[in-house]
This record gives sequence, structure tokens and C-alpha cells, in this order.
Amino acid sequence: MSIRVLILTLTLFLALAPFGVGMVWAGEVLQVGVGRVDRRYAVDIDARINAPVERLRVLLTDYPNLARINASIQRSEVLTGAPAQQQRVRIEAHVCVGVFCKNIVQVQDVGVLTDGSILAVIVPQGSDFHYGIARWQFWDEPTGTRMRFHSEIEPAFWVPPIIGPWLIQRALQAETLKSVANLERLAETGVDIQP
Repeated sequence: MSIRVLILTLTLFLALAPFGVGMVWAGEVLQVGVGRVDRRYAVDIDARINAPVERLRVLLTDYPNLARINASIQRSEVLTGAPAQQQRVRIEAHVCVGVFCKNIVQVQDVGVLTDGSILAVIVPQGSDFHYGIARWQFWDEPTGTRMRFHSEIEPAFWVPPIIGPWLIQRALQAETLKSVANLERLAETGVDIQP
């Protein structure tokens, strides 16, 4: 599922019905949407998380330690060559949906925008995707932090036409939800961030 969590995006497998709404942890998932147009897949999540905005932002930009957010991530590292005010991040993930497994590599340029949201854009060279973008938006609410996540990806690998799109959509939704739950758990436990 995701980019940053596009890093997290194709890294997901949890079984909630598409476009479902419900409780998954101490926070609240208000809406989940997964869709596909041609070869592009999109995930939208609207959630309330019991953690301060800045703590979430710090966890999501701790690029060498992204595996703490999603166990499907095998390795994440900061590379050179990013545009100004961004970090180039390479993520290796092992994703399984049912009996289908694939190692996936994403290279993305990630930055925190002036409004505090995080934007990640896939760099196709060195990635298993032709296209990808992810954005995390946060704001304070009386009951916690509201987070909206939107991600779109276009795989550069072959997807079987009959069951493949369904499996990818299912994986995107599940991994993204798992990542959001882990993000809240990490924020609540006060895990130290490596510089």
C-alpha cells in the first residue's frame, strides 16, 4: 500500500470488505476505498488516530525504519539524488496475497509539504511501478488526529487479467489498513526514532 505508505500500499493483506467502515484498533477507520481504472489502482483511507499529528509525521518520515510500520517491508533506505526538500527512499517488500507472493521494489521521492502533508512520488527507474503517488494529510480533532491517505499505483509487472486485479485491490486495502494500525500502535508506545 505504502509510497511512503505507497511503500505500504502494495504491502497489505487483511480481510475487510471493500469500501467497508469499522473499528480495527483503538482508532477508528471512517472509510476505506479501493478502486481500479485500467492498470492503475487507488486506495483511499479516512481514519481517526489516537496520536498527535507531529508524532505520526515523524514515524512516517523515519525512512530507514519503515518495516516497523509494515512487516512486509524487508528493507528501506535513503538514497542520494532526490530533488531539493525531499528524500529519495528505496523500499524492498515481500508481498503475499493468498498463495501469490512477489518481491517488490519502490524508489520514491518523499517530502513534507508546507501544509504538513506528506507526498511520495514513485521514480519509475529502479521501481517495479510505472507510476505511483501517495499523500498523507493530517489535522487535529477533539478526539485525536484525522488522517486521510490517498495512493495510486500502476505496476510495471504483469498482472493476470482475471484474478490479478482483484488480488491487488484486496492486498492494497489490507496492507494499508495494517500499516495504519501499526502506525497508531507505534505512536502510542513512544518508540524512539533513529536519526
